[in-house]
Amino acid sequence: MIPITYAVPDAKTSPIFAKAFARGCGGRVEFGTDLSPGPVAMFGSPLRWDLLQQAFREGRTVYYADHGYFGRHRYFRITRNGYQHDGTGDAEPSRFAKFNRPIQKWRTDGRHVLICPNSETYFRLFGLDVHAWVRQATQLIAGHSDRPVKVRWKGQAQPIQADLEHCWAVVTYSSAAALDALIAGVPVFVLASFAAAFRMGTPDLTRIESPVYPDGREPFLWNLAQNQWTLDEIRAGDAWRALSRQAVAA
Repeated sequence: MIPITYAVPDAKTSPIFAKAFARGCGGRVEFGTDLSPGPVAMFGSPLRWDLLQQAFREGRTVYYADHGYFGRHRYFRITRNGYQHDGTGDAEPSRFAKFNRPIQKWRTDGRHVLICPNSETYFRLFGLDVHAWVRQATQLIAGHSDRPVKVRWKGQAQPIQADLEHCWAVVTYSSAAALDALIAGVPVFVLASFAAAFRMGTPDLTRIESPVYPDGREPFLWNLAQNQWTLDEIRAGDAWRALSRQAVAA
């Protein structure tokens, strides 16, 4: 069945995405606050979070969209029945190569641990308090490591590459900062099991002094790049065709 795309009328991105996705899949856009029967598509907005959770509870097919893993202001990720793709698949490197981000060798030294929380609004959607989460993570790290802890809050102007200099490990809930770390060769501790980078690290902060350095970073990143699209590609149906192939393969 073709999904209905739900949009927030006065939002900046939601209506633009909704119209593009509906055109690409041959569906329609709704602006109401109730779900109609059938599959659901929507851009990540707190104002549509209740509808999204309802769709998940009812076992509907859901196409969840948000800003891209890479090229954030141009690309949009869309995940079938999840918040983020897990990076599995057989993508070629060409799409990731467009971002000109060379993958660095793993670093096995460093001075500080970098905590990168998501925004306060995002944490509230999952029933969490961002400041409490940061305190708890900091305390747990301090109980198992003497390394200083830095916190990089959402929206800081300084490029993350500066904070990754001399970094021992990056700790996130589900932030894309984990992807920046993996590209830079810095190991990650990702606590949200639905996050793309979850399987490329460990959620166990008691192991802060023994992070994991998994193989397969390159294909992982290639596959994430394959699961995000520009608005033009979404309008043209490229995203819908790829998501439909995933549904058949599932």
